[in-house]
Amino acid sequence: MELKFSDITPSFGVELSEDYQLTHFGDNEITWLKQLAAERGVVVVRDQAMDAQSQAEFGRRLGNLFKSPMSKKDVPEELIPIFAGPKSKAVAGAGWHSDVSSEAITPGLSMLRMEVVPASGGDTLFADMYRAFETLSPSMQAFLKQLSARHDPKGHYLYLSGAKKLEELPSAVHPVVRTHPLTDRNALFVNAGFVGQIQELSPRESEALLSMLYDHIAYSVSIQCRIQWAPNTVVFWDNRVVQHHAAFDYFPEVRRGYRLTVVGEAPFLNDKN
Repeated sequence: MELKFSDITPSFGVELSEDYQLTHFGDNEITWLKQLAAERGVVVVRDQAMDAQSQAEFGRRLGNLFKSPMSKKDVPEELIPIFAGPKSKAVAGAGWHSDVSSEAITPGLSMLRMEVVPASGGDTLFADMYRAFETLSPSMQAFLKQLSARHDPKGHYLYLSGAKKLEELPSAVHPVVRTHPLTDRNALFVNAGFVGQIQELSPRESEALLSMLYDHIAYSVSIQCRIQWAPNTVVFWDNRVVQHHAAFDYFPEVRRGYRLTVVGEAPFLNDKN
C-alpha cells in the first residue's frame, strides 16, 4: 500500500497528505511508513489529533521503544519531553547528531510531535547520510568502509538516571559506514554528538578525518532539508541514515513537544555493497 505525499527535496524528505491521521493507520500503512522513512529519511505529517498517550500507543506499533528517565509521572515512560522557554540558555540537539548512537543497539525511527511552537524559528534541519557517503570520492568511500568508530555517551540522557562520570556509561564501536536493512544502501555513520575516535587511526589522524567528514555534512546544503514546525506536526526520521540539528533561534519564546525513539539494530556493513 502507498500513501500520498509531496517531496520536500527531490531525493530527501517527504510530507504526507493532510488527509491522513496516524492514529487511523493499519498495519499495512505502518509498514509502508517505515519503508518510506528508510528510503527518504524524513517524513512529515501535519495536523495530527494526538496527545502524549496516543503518541506512545502509536509508537509501540512501530517497534520496541527506548525508555526515558526524563519523562514526568503523568507522561508515558517512552516519551522524552522537549521544552525550551524564557529560562532556557541552550537546548538539546543544537548540533548535527544522530540520536544516542553510543548504544550497542542503536535507534531506528524517531518520532517528534510538537504542541507549542514559536511564532518563527525553531526549525529542525536534517542531513541525508546516504548522500553524504555517496558524494565522497570512490577512494574515500573505500577507505571509510574499512574503519570503525567508538561512540561515547556524551550528553546522553542516561546521565539523569544516576551516572556521575562518562566512564560509568558504556561506549559502543560501530562501522563508519553502515547498511540500512530495509534498503541495502550504505550511509555514513559518524556524528559530532557522540563519536570519540576512529578505532584504526591515531588520535590526530582521527580528528582530522572526522573534522573533514563533519564539515562535509554541515556544508553540503544539497543533502539537507529544513522542517518548519506548526502545532500538531509530527516528524519521523530514520537515525540509521539521517542526522539532525535543532535551531535555537527563538529565545525567549516557548517550544514544547514529545519525542519517542524506536530501537533499531546493531549497525552493520554489507561488504558486497
